[in-house]
Amino acid sequence: MKRLACTFLSLAMGASASTVCAQDAMSTTATVPPGDMVSETPPLQEPGGKKPLEVSFTWSLNIGVPIVLDVPRDAVRPGANINFFGGADFGWFIIGGDAGLQWTPVDLNGQVVNGNVLSGRHPLTRIYLSLPEFRFQVPDLKVVLPYLSGSFDMNFWNFAETGVACGGFGYWWCGTYSVYRFTPGFTGKAGLGFKIKESGVHIDVGFQYSFTGKGNFFEQSGWWLSPYVGVLVRRRD
Repeated sequence: MKRLACTFLSLAMGASASTVCAQDAMSTTATVPPGDMVSETPPLQEPGGKKPLEVSFTWSLNIGVPIVLDVPRDAVRPGANINFFGGADFGWFIIGGDAGLQWTPVDLNGQVVNGNVLSGRHPLTRIYLSLPEFRFQVPDLKVVLPYLSGSFDMNFWNFAETGVACGGFGYWWCGTYSVYRFTPGFTGKAGLGFKIKESGVHIDVGFQYSFTGKGNFFEQSGWWLSPYVGVLVRRRD
């Protein structure tokens, strides 16, 4: 209808009407009703979801001083403990294990141990493997790395007990060896790692509380505390 009217006006009024009709046609062409718009492909969206779980390795090497509880202090002295820990670091928690060697000096005065009369100072030796150890930590602090952990212990104890082994490889021989006996146990730790390098090196300070149950070595349960210090390396930092 608009084109028919413009044609009629052009014939009747001349050039001025033609100009008005041309402008009206341009505005009509430029204005497209929403229903006639050509659909466009929506922009691609980046896939959502959480970031993949990052895993790294954390390890520590510590020296501790085990102090056995509920024993006479004049006979059972504070000892020494060397401990290595390593595990898979998932950020807020670590799953790993420990291995270590512990000595506790015991002063004897003519006591009978395993059929032998002993006097002087003898070490109570513990070789252990703690597996698994579950460690929970706060990883986002800038200066310190606090953590709590718990582990199941496989303890092997020796105290002045030896055995004799004999054999032969072309000749006969005999020798003595230390006899280690098994007990199950549990260890809990609480510590702080103080960062000293951006590469993830920390000074590790803490204490542990350990328990051993009855087994082939002890006739009753035992407990001890062990403050420790060492180095902790967290490659995730």
